[in-house]
Amino acid sequence: MKTLLLSIVGFVCLSLFPQSLIAQSYQYKVNLQDCKKDKITVELTCPKVSGDTAFFHFPMTVPGTYAILDYGKYIQKFAAFSSKGVKLKVTKKGNNTFVIVPGNDVQKITYTVEDSWDSKEKKNKIFEPAGTGFEALEYFYINGGGLFGFFNKDVNSPFEISYTKPSELIGYTSLQEKSRTETSQLFYAPNYHAVIDNPVLFTAEKEQILKIQGTKVSVASYYKESDSSAYLVKLKIDSAMVAIDQFVGGKLPVDNYSFLNYVVDFREIGEMLMSGKIGVFGYLKIYRKMGGQGFGALEHGNSSSYYLPDFGHNSYTGMLYETAIHEFLHIYAPLSLHSQYIGDFDYTNPIMSKHLWLYEGVTEYFSVLVSMQGKLSSIEETLESNLKGKIENSYFYPDSLPFTKMSANVFQKPYIDYYGQVYTRGAIMAMLLDIEIMRLTDGKKTLKTVIFELCAKYGSTKSFDEESIITEFVSLVHPDLQQFFDNYVTGTKALPIEESFAKIGISYSKSRSGLVPIDLLSKEENDVVANRNVVVNNSITIGKVGKSNTTGLKAGDKVDLNALKNCFMKEDGTYVEEGTLVQLPVLRGKETVVLSFPAKFKQGTINNEISVIKTMSEEQKRFFELWSTGK
Repeated sequence: MKTLLLSIVGFVCLSLFPQSLIAQSYQYKVNLQDCKKDKITVELTCPKVSGDTAFFHFPMTVPGTYAILDYGKYIQKFAAFSSKGVKLKVTKKGNNTFVIVPGNDVQKITYTVEDSWDSKEKKNKIFEPAGTGFEALEYFYINGGGLFGFFNKDVNSPFEISYTKPSELIGYTSLQEKSRTETSQLFYAPNYHAVIDNPVLFTAEKEQILKIQGTKVSVASYYKESDSSAYLVKLKIDSAMVAIDQFVGGKLPVDNYSFLNYVVDFREIGEMLMSGKIGVFGYLKIYRKMGGQGFGALEHGNSSSYYLPDFGHNSYTGMLYETAIHEFLHIYAPLSLHSQYIGDFDYTNPIMSKHLWLYEGVTEYFSVLVSMQGKLSSIEETLESNLKGKIENSYFYPDSLPFTKMSANVFQKPYIDYYGQVYTRGAIMAMLLDIEIMRLTDGKKTLKTVIFELCAKYGSTKSFDEESIITEFVSLVHPDLQQFFDNYVTGTKALPIEESFAKIGISYSKSRSGLVPIDLLSKEENDVVANRNVVVNNSITIGKVGKSNTTGLKAGDKVDLNALKNCFMKEDGTYVEEGTLVQLPVLRGKETVVLSFPAKFKQGTINNEISVIKTMSEEQKRFFELWSTGK
C-alpha cells in the first residue's frame, strides 16, 4: 500500500490516476465525525449513468459468507439529486435496490447507514465479521457491502472513498491509500470487488507490522479495555506466519495483507464460567450478554476480519491464532484459484460455486499441514487434537448428499444446514485427495504442488471454468484420479478413511471393543460431579467430590481435557497398563497441582482411534515423511 501524506506532499498526484478514469469513478464521501445513534452519512458523486431508469444496488451477499445478508436493509433516508440539484423520484425494490427516475440525470446520492452490529434486525442477520460497527470517537468497523452500492451491473468502474474522521483514529486496510491528513483519509479501489474485498478498521491503536518474503503483513485492532491488543496479536501469530513462509517456500501472491480485529470484553463471563458455580440467573446473564453475537472471522483476498470475545488472560489472541492460518491461506483459494461465479460475483443475484471442497476444504486441510510441517504442533497433536475431531464431526453429515450439490445450493434449505462440513469433512476429503495424488504419482506430486501449479496459471484476475476444473485438476495428476472425484466429491460414497490413512502410515479405527480408562469426571465411576456443559479454555471445573474418590480431586479443581486424556497414554499412543501410577495436573486456585493415582480401566467401546503405525513398509515411510514434513 502506497501512502501519500498531504502534510508533506501538499497535493494528490492525479497523474497516477488518469483524468478520464477519475471522471468515470464512484466518488464517495463518508462522514465519521457525524456519528449519531450508531448511524453515519454517506454521499456519492455519481459516474455517468445511461437510461431513463437507474438501479442502485447494495449486495444481497458477498463472497465467503454463503448466506443471504441483505445489506440494503440498513440503508436509510436514501435520496438522489439531478445535476441541477433537483430531488429525483426514488422507490425501493426488494431489500437491496433503489430505483431512480430519471436515471440519466442523477449526479448525487445521499443516505445514512445503520450499524449492523447494534441493529434489531433479526432476519438474515449479518455475521459480525461481515458487518459494520460504529461508535463515535471510539472505532468504525467497515465492510464495503455495508456502506457502498453500485449502479446496474457496473462493478468494474474505479472507486474513490474519502473518509472525514476523528483525529484520534486511523483507518487500516489493504486498499491503496492516496492521501491522509489529521482528519481525513482517501482510498482508491480499482473496482467494486476490491471495495468488498478490503474492509477498513478505524482505531486509535497503532498497527503492528510483520514481513513474510516480500509481503507486508499488518495487524490492526480495537479493544476498549486495552491499548496493546494489536501488539499481543502480533506476538501470538508471529510463529504462524513463519510456518506459512516455510510451507509456501516462495513469494506470496499478495504484496500486502491486513489482520483486522475487534475484541469484546467478556472477562466477567469468563470468570463465571471458570468458577463452575453459575446457576439459573448466571446462565440468563450469559445469554443476555452473548446471545445472538456471531464470533469468528471472514476471509478476504488481502485481509481477514475478526470479531472475537476476551474471556480473560487475552484469550482472544489464542482464538485469532487458531483461525489466522486458515484465513491467510485463502490467498490461494479462492483469491488465486476460483471459478467465474466468484471472479465475476453477482452481488444482486449470486450463483454459488460447487467447489467449496476447494475453497474451504483444501484451505482448512492446508492449515493443518502448515501447523504440523511448521512444528507448531507435533504429529501426535495433529492426529489427536485436530484430525480426530474433524473425522468425528464428519460422521454427522450424510454421504448421500454430494459435496458439490451442497455447495451449489448452499443458500437454500436443507443444504445450508450441511454447510459446516466444509471445515471438517471437507478437510478430511482434501487429505484423502492429497494421499491419492501421492499414490498415483509415487510421491512426485502432492495436493499442494497441484494447487500452486493451478494458482500460477490462473491467479487473482483470471477465473477457471466452473464445469471443467476437476477435469483439468485430474489432467495434472493421473487419469485414475477422476475416480476419486466421481466417488467422493461429486458422488455419494463414504470416505475411505481407514484404507487411505494406512497408505501414509496412519492407523485409524472408527469403532472397536476394548479396555478404556474409567471416567474420572463421573459420579458412578469416580464419585465426582462436574459440569460437562461448561468448557472454558478446554477445562472443566469440578463441582463436588465424594468420599469414595481416590484420585485426589477437590471441588473447584479445573481439569484440562487434553491432560485428562493424555495421562493414560504412552508415547506410542497406546494405554498404560492397569495399576500404573499416572499423573494428572490440575489448576487448584492459582497453583498447578499434580495428582498421582493408579490407572483403572473398564471394558468398553473405543471410538475414533488414530495413531502412527509402529512398523511401516518402505512406501508408507516415504509417504508419511512427505505428508508430515512436506519434503
